[in-house]
Amino acid sequence: MRVVKDACDAVADYGSRVSLVLKADIRPGRTGELEGKVDRLEAAIENDG
Repeated sequence: MRVVKDACDAVADYGSRVSLVLKADIRPGRTGELEGKVDRLEAAIENDG
């Protein structure tokens, strides 16, 4: 949760309010999902341009 607090603190100087939405999809037995998502997004961006 430290990274969430640090992110909020980093943007707090730019306004009087910070809005945060945190969503987690935890799937026991699965690994590498975050890296896989980034890879799929980067591939989609490359194919779009």
